[in-house]
Amino acid sequence: MKTLFILILTLFTYAGIYAQTFSGTDNVIVNNHYSTGSNNSIKGFRLSHSDSQIIEPGKTVSCNNGSFHYENSYYLAYDLKNDFNLNGDWIVENVEIAVESAVAGNLSDQPLVVKLFVLSDYNHQNIIRDSLTLLKTDTVSVSDSESGTLKNIDFSPGYIVSDGKVLVVEFLLPDGQEDNNLLFLGSNNDRISDSTFIRAPHCGINEPVNVSEILFPDMMLIANIYGQYASPNPEIQSFTIEGQLVNTEIKNDPDYTVKVVMPADTVLNNLTPIIQIPAGFQITPASGENTDFSLGSVIYTVDNNFSKVSQSWDVSVVNAGPDIIGAGLPELNGEVVIDGSPDYTVTIPVLEGSNLNDLSPNIFVYNGFTITPESGSSQDFSLGSVTYTVSHETLPVTQDWQVSVIETPAGINKISKHKVQIFPNPANDIVTIKAKRISKIKLLDITGKTIFETSEQSVNLSAYKEGIYILKIYIDGIILNRKLLIIR
Repeated sequence: MKTLFILILTLFTYAGIYAQTFSGTDNVIVNNHYSTGSNNSIKGFRLSHSDSQIIEPGKTVSCNNGSFHYENSYYLAYDLKNDFNLNGDWIVENVEIAVESAVAGNLSDQPLVVKLFVLSDYNHQNIIRDSLTLLKTDTVSVSDSESGTLKNIDFSPGYIVSDGKVLVVEFLLPDGQEDNNLLFLGSNNDRISDSTFIRAPHCGINEPVNVSEILFPDMMLIANIYGQYASPNPEIQSFTIEGQLVNTEIKNDPDYTVKVVMPADTVLNNLTPIIQIPAGFQITPASGENTDFSLGSVIYTVDNNFSKVSQSWDVSVVNAGPDIIGAGLPELNGEVVIDGSPDYTVTIPVLEGSNLNDLSPNIFVYNGFTITPESGSSQDFSLGSVTYTVSHETLPVTQDWQVSVIETPAGINKISKHKVQIFPNPANDIVTIKAKRISKIKLLDITGKTIFETSEQSVNLSAYKEGIYILKIYIDGIILNRKLLIIR
């Protein structure tokens, strides 16, 4: 195939007419692929693969003979979720395409066909036309006077690209031989991501190929896609501070809270959170802005000017204390109950008939703290609770906790007839989920995002960060949710 491309290169040329830079546009797309519209009449926010909106003269490759162009189709793929961080259904409302040079041989306008497609699976390597589902086709006229400008194609009221789908836009230049038309779209080499694909039947390319495959790697078509969310969600997707001890706890509707735990000796008055929010939204205070958390929680506001939605989040950053944050036993029969101030108690349920005078519970505390007796050491719980003391390694901070182990019948703490054991919990590298007739298991992070899915009952957790996770266990058509704590 490469040989065929080389043989036909003589039919491909760059545009020979120098185009002026545009007027009335932003020169740079900001904030990783998106910004507000460059055209004030266009609403919504913009997606682009191009870092610069300036046409580079002579950059666009085309199948033509120098006097007119043959049929050329250019394709751009927009992986909305993975490349642009768009979560949820998205409405495409406008498309802009740069025009480097337009020369209509019949002294009239020449046609440009713009097609919107959706694609379910995209590997960033190729686009197969048979896998594209057409949303809409529109044909517009391009006049010679539009050379060196951005051409706007209005798709109002818009077309929905479902969550997780890939938007593909085709710019089709019909064969200009009959009317002696010569049209070059605008491009440059200032790409952020992805590539331009071309299909040119007259030059022997009947399916879209990456322009780099025909030895023109420096061409990135300048195009902008404008739209908005069908149902905007002003969420905080991640909130991290360097040095934090465990995964951030993010609670969405109805709480809208964020909690970060820092080491006990961290000064909280000048911290720099790194925050991720969906594309098209903004957050105040901004990500990367130094913030004082020493006086209590700070209100962060996520909003979207285009959809007029806003949500306030209560963000607290606290120092780790002498807390027990997890406990577990292989004999566990239900959820461990940890009650902090003012009780400072831990209750571990085990199966009825367990030997309470020789148990070795795993007790977990924050980094920088120690616990006495040691976690995993044998203790006698047959006479009642055992006192565990949590102390900081260097600070004068200590707290006594009463840890109890209670026997519970097999029917307690389970749904219907199903008994599920998860051990150890908290876990380090391997966790085992023991139950009859498990069909599958999902691990979700605290935001509800599925991390992985498996049918195995022993799961390797070594690749995952410390924090709180949810196990969804599927048994006989029933879904059981269990909390899992990963601590190292």
